[in-house]
Amino acid sequence: MYFAGQLWLGFSQNLLNVLAALALLLMWSKLYFWMKLFRPFSAFIRMINEICKDVQVFLVMLFIAIGAFANIVLVLNLNRVASETDPIIDSRIGVGPIDALLHAYLTGLGEFGMDNYSTENGNVTWFMFILATLIVQLIFMNLLIAIMGSSYEKITAIMEQSTLKEICSMMKDFSWLLQIDELYDNKRYILWMSPDSVSAGGTIVERQISQLKELVKSSTEQQEARVLRAIAAVSDDIGNLQIG
Repeated sequence: MYFAGQLWLGFSQNLLNVLAALALLLMWSKLYFWMKLFRPFSAFIRMINEICKDVQVFLVMLFIAIGAFANIVLVLNLNRVASETDPIIDSRIGVGPIDALLHAYLTGLGEFGMDNYSTENGNVTWFMFILATLIVQLIFMNLLIAIMGSSYEKITAIMEQSTLKEICSMMKDFSWLLQIDELYDNKRYILWMSPDSVSAGGTIVERQISQLKELVKSSTEQQEARVLRAIAAVSDDIGNLQIG
């Protein structure tokens, strides 16, 4: 059993489980990528990607706000350490700055650890807590919802184009497999061919009727053009006679 918990390079079971967790993250991320093959999912994935791009500036400002309140709480907690009273920040990792960041982040999400706020410097601590909830929870979180709603409306308006773009981006990632340089070596032109909508589908009679309709339509347009030119010529002749 001991050797079963060891890797051939000497990795412990603990480290092996961590590597397995990272590998699973990559595996599920690849599944997210391959879902682009299906049209409904490709549009949804495009929407998520656009939202992630649109919230970049928002995330920077959010982390600045969280860092500011984490720094404030960390400084106020020094008084608790000096007086050996209950600390403001719960020890989660054991590193003061990181614990302060986690405390500020959880406060923004609504998980409040307020048990020891009132013991020392309570007024300042409660003021900073209320200020953090107003800025992070009310302003930033509602702003995030507004940004996501705007991105959703933008992608929904061009749903078909977004779907095709995601599918084309996936094809582009694997275009190197086609060896395009060899396929089009010493060739000057690339012909783009599309199916004939007139003759495609239907029975032979239906295709012949469609072709006949197109022929009649084309002949009618040519006759109309000739008649209009003749009318214009007669109008010019009448005008010249009146002047004469």
